[in-house]
Amino acid sequence: MKSDTVRPSSPLRVAVIGGGAIGGVLASSLHRAGHEVLQCVRSPFDELVVEERAGEHRVPARIVMSPEGLAPVAWVLLTVKAHDTGSTEPWLRALAGSGTTVVVAQNGIDHVERVQPLAPEAEILPALALIAAERVAPGRVRRHFGGALVVPSGRAGSALAAVLDGGGLDVRLASDFTTEAWRKLLSNVAANPITALTLRRMDVFDDPEVRSLAQALVREAAAVGAAAGADVGEQDVRDVFALSGLFTADNGTSMLYDRLAGLPLEHDLINGAVVRTAERLGVPAPLNRTMLTLARAVRADAA
Repeated sequence: MKSDTVRPSSPLRVAVIGGGAIGGVLASSLHRAGHEVLQCVRSPFDELVVEERAGEHRVPARIVMSPEGLAPVAWVLLTVKAHDTGSTEPWLRALAGSGTTVVVAQNGIDHVERVQPLAPEAEILPALALIAAERVAPGRVRRHFGGALVVPSGRAGSALAAVLDGGGLDVRLASDFTTEAWRKLLSNVAANPITALTLRRMDVFDDPEVRSLAQALVREAAAVGAAAGADVGEQDVRDVFALSGLFTADNGTSMLYDRLAGLPLEHDLINGAVVRTAERLGVPAPLNRTMLTLARAVRADAA
C-alpha cells in the first residue's frame, strides 16, 4: 500500500542502530532516498558496502561507536536483534526525544513493549522486514532478495513511507499489524531453528521428514496465533512453504548466520514468542517448545 504523504522537502539525518544485515540494507535505502545516515555500531568498520545483484552500493554513512555527544533526530531505525535491545538504551537515550519516531525493525510480536521503556518520550513504530540479507563481514552486507517493510497504517507509517520514497524499499501499510506480525513469525518458526540446529542451509528442507516437521511447527504456531486474535490459518501455512520455494538451496536464515558467527540465537523472540503466547492462552505448543529447548542448549562455540 503506497503512502500519499509528501516526501520530505530536504534531506534528513537518520540514525540506524545496528550494523548487521537489516541495518545495512536500510542504511543503503536511506542514502538512496537522499538522507544523511548515522550508523551506530559496536564493532568499527571503514565503509558500509551492500552487495546486490546489480552490483555493489557503497553507502557514505557516518560510522559511530559511542552515543556520547549525539543529539536527538527525527527518525531512529532500530535493527539489532531483539535479544540485544536492552544494550541499545544509551543510543536511544541520546537519539530519541519527544519528536522522534523509533522504527523497530525486529522479529517477534511485541515490538512496542520491548522498546518503549528505553525511549519513553518517542513514538514507537513496529516494522517487519521482508528482506533476505546476510552480513558477510564487518561493513559488508549481501542482499539476496526481498525489499519491503510492513508497518501499521497511520500517520507514522505514512511518514516512514515518505522518508524512504526513492530508496528502493516498499513500505506497506497494514491495517491489521497483529496478523502481519504473526504471518512473519510463521515464516521463521521452522526455517530459523531447523537450519541453525542442523547447521545446514535451505537444502535441509529437501528431506521429506524435515519438511514434514517444519510444516507441523508452522501449523502449530498458526493455531497459537489464531487463538491470540491473528487472522491466520491453513492458507498461511501453505503460503510459508510457497515462499520458501523462492530460496535457493544455498540460502540460509538469520539464526543460522548468527550461529555460524558464534553469536547468540534469537530463539526467544521466535519460538519463544509462540510458547509464551501458548502458555498464556492455554494452547498446546509442544513442537515449538522442543525447538526452543534445543536452541537454548546450543553453545556459542559449537558451530
